Amino acid sequence: MENININTFNDWALKGKDEGMERGHAPAVNKMLDIIYSKTSSINKKFNFLDIGCGNGWVVRKFTNHKNCNVSLGIDGAPAMIDKAKSKDDKGNYININIEEWKCNESFDIIFSMETFYYLENIDTFINNLYDNGINDNGSLIIGIDHYKENTSTLTWEKDYNLKTTTLSIEDWHKKLSKYSFSNIRIYQYGQKEDWEGTLILHAQK
Repeated sequence: MENININTFNDWALKGKDEGMERGHAPAVNKMLDIIYSKTSSINKKFNFLDIGCGNGWVVRKFTNHKNCNVSLGIDGAPAMIDKAKSKDDKGNYININIEEWKCNESFDIIFSMETFYYLENIDTFINNLYDNGINDNGSLIIGIDHYKENTSTLTWEKDYNLKTTTLSIEDWHKKLSKYSFSNIRIYQYGQKEDWEGTLILHAQK
C-alpha cells in the first residue's frame, strides 16, 4: 500500500531537503542527546543504539564512533534517505523499511526518534512491540515531537506538506507511554518561542 509520508520524505531527500531538516532539528536533538548523557547510565557502558526514522543518518553517525557503542542502527521508510545515510557512513547500519513493518531482531539500550512517531498509523502497537522486544532492561526510549495539539502552528502540516499525521496532546502522549512499566517518564518542551510551543520530548526508562 502506498504510504504518503514515505513518498513525501523520499522526494525531500532527492531534492536535498534532508540537510535543512538536519539543521532545523539540531537544537532539539542536541537537547535530547544532553538528556541521554545526563539521565541514563547506558551511555557509560557497552550499548546498542537505534534511531527510528533516521533520515540521512546524522544522529546515527553521532553514535557510530562512540567508544562504548556496539551497534548503531538507523531505520527509515524513504529509500533516498537510507541511500544518503549509507553514502555518508560506512560504519553504521541502515535499513530501508516501512517502520511499522520492521521487526526487532535485537534489543537496544537507547532508542531514539525525532519527528517520526506521529506519522505512525498504529502508535500503540508499535510502542508495545518496542517495549516487549526492542528495549533492554534499564534501557531508554526518547522521542522528539513537533506536531502536537498544543503546538497549534503545526496543525496545518498535513495540507502544507502533503503528510498524514496523528495529532495528540501532551497528555495523550504521556498516557501512551504510561501503559507500560517504565520506571520513569519525563516530559520536556524545548525551544518555546512566539507561536511555537517547542519540541515535545518524552524520555522513558524501562
